[in-house]
Order: sequence, then C-alpha cells, then structure tokens
Amino acid sequence: MKAQKLLHEMEEAEKKRLAEAAASHHGHHGHHGEAHHPNSHHHQIAERYREISSAIDDPQRVSTKEDDLHNNEYIQSVARCLQMMLRVDEYRFAFVTVDGISTLISILSSRVNFQVQYQLVFCLWVLTFNPLLAEKMNKFNVIPILADILSDCAKEKVTRIILAVFRNLIEKPEDSQVAKEHCIAMVQCKVMKQLTILEQRRFDDEDITGDVEFLTEKLQNSVQDLSSFDEYATEVKSARLEWSPVHKSAKFWRENAQRLNEKQYELLRILVHLLETSKDPLVLSVASYDIGEYVRHYPRGKHVIEQLGGKQLVMQLLAHEDPNVRYEALLAVQKLMVHNWEYLGKQLEKENEKAPQGSAPISGKA
Repeated sequence: MKAQKLLHEMEEAEKKRLAEAAASHHGHHGHHGEAHHPNSHHHQIAERYREISSAIDDPQRVSTKEDDLHNNEYIQSVARCLQMMLRVDEYRFAFVTVDGISTLISILSSRVNFQVQYQLVFCLWVLTFNPLLAEKMNKFNVIPILADILSDCAKEKVTRIILAVFRNLIEKPEDSQVAKEHCIAMVQCKVMKQLTILEQRRFDDEDITGDVEFLTEKLQNSVQDLSSFDEYATEVKSARLEWSPVHKSAKFWRENAQRLNEKQYELLRILVHLLETSKDPLVLSVASYDIGEYVRHYPRGKHVIEQLGGKQLVMQLLAHEDPNVRYEALLAVQKLMVHNWEYLGKQLEKENEKAPQGSAPISGKA
C-alpha cells in the first residue's frame, strides 16, 4: 500500500508539472495546432525519458552523449524520481539488482553539475539506511568517489549529503568489522584532511557540524587501532595503490605474506585483476611489486600466482610503455624465477640425501 501511494503521488506530481509546462507553453505561443497540444508535449517528454533511460542503461552511450546527457534537465528528473522511489526498501533491492549503484557511481565519476551530484549522492544516502546495503556499498568504490567529490565541492548541500552517507556507512552496518573497514577506507582516501578543513568553517546547518564531529572521532579511533595489514587490505580493496610504507616494508611481508591467502585469496585476486584491467602505471607498478614480494615470502606463492593467472599478466607488462611498470614487472618475474630455482635446489638436495653411498651425486646449478 505504501509503495502504491508513493507511485500515485509521483504520477500526480508529474501530471501537475506537465500541465504547468503545457499551460506556460500555450501562454507564450498561443494556438498553433497539435504541435503544442498537452498530449503532444506529454508524448515528447515520454520519448525523451525513454532516450535518457536507454542512455543510462548503456554505458557506451553515456560516454558518447555525455555532454548532452549531463547538461539537461531530464537526468535531474530521473534522479528526482529515484530520490523518491529509493525510500521504499523493496525498490532499493530492485534497483541494486539492475546494477543501479554502479550506474550512479559511473555518472558521479564524470563531470556533472553540483545539482546532479547532490541528487545522486542523496540516492546513495537513502540506500545506506538498509544495513545490508550499507555493508556492501563500498564494494562499488563509493568511498573513494565521494571522497574526491568532497575535496572539490564548494556547495554546502553536497558536503552535507556526502557526510551523511559516510556516517551511515559507519553506523548502519551490523558487522562491526565492515564499519571498521569503511573507517580505514575513509582514512586512506584523505577524508580526515577534509574533516579538518571543514572544522574551520562555520555552517548554519547543525547536521554538518554533528557529522564532522562524529566522523572525526570514529576515524581517529580507527587510526589508533589500525594494523599494518588492515591498512594494506583496505588499500588493495580500494584499487588505488600507491607506494605507501607497508609495500616496501620487509617486516610487513615476512609477517603477512601468508595472510594474502585468506578468504580464498581475496587480496591476490584483486591484485591480479588490477594487473589485467588498470591503465594507471602507478597501480600496475605497485601490484607487480606486491606479487613479487608475496612469492618471495610465501613458499607456495609461485604456484598460487600461476593458478590465478598472475604470472602471465606480469610477463606481459615487460613490454609496457611505462619504464617504471617494466622495471617492477621485471623484478617480479625475477622473484618468480628465483623462487623456482630455490625449490629446484631443495629437491636436488633431497635426491642427494636419498642416493646410496658411493653413487654419483646429482648436481644442479641454481
């Protein structure tokens, strides 16, 4: 009943808007035949909605008609409908199943005006009121995208709604570990720096001040509890690899290499996926280095990387146009090969031990 009432209200609001548009059009142009009839205008609007809907469904089309799509009132109308519909839990799940979150993120990642930013982030905010969706949200890289917008935006209402999303991502998940991961992701995306800047500003909206205080406290606590492996895992999951201290720490790899096997090699799978899909030379360089260090510090690492398809991808990067990528790929390949030689050496030692006294020893060159 609630959903039907909401849809009825939406239909009535749209009819009223169309009637006002038609009356305004009639007042300006008078009677000029069927071209300006309200039904004709309604038909034009319906056609345009279909066109926009199709463009949103087809990412290829979004990119080719980006300016047309992002600079007109119709995408704002679509977003306005979503703002209303996603308040209903049933519609939230239906939206997610048609890859709705990815669509919102892809549009937010491009150049859109602040009004569209506000509306689409509002949609994300409404979604995060469902605890399950709040737990899954950052799998779509929501935190890095919103952190980027927060650092650039000058509009108070955009700032307010982003902070509200961040607060929900910490408060709503029932799994405290997920909330902790969200905090770490925000720290790595430099949200604390933005909070410090916002603390210096005066806002009329008390919600902003309250959210800034809440987030600052939570993120500071997460930093104190942060282990180097937590930091590393969150960075890998964000797909924004950089030369943070953990990568170059021999102690970190000695203590944590084997932990990359957890959750069915989740982190390794992400690293391999980045080698295959990323266009960023920095990400490719760091991912190659990490795979080399994993192999160097975990005895069965070479076999695991081969099973995941990582060895072939690293070898392909030997021909990459960026010299840093080529260098790190070469080091990783060397570590893969050295590991193999060490294994061969151990096998030869075992053979020598098993050989009968007086027989010729098996020799091998590492």
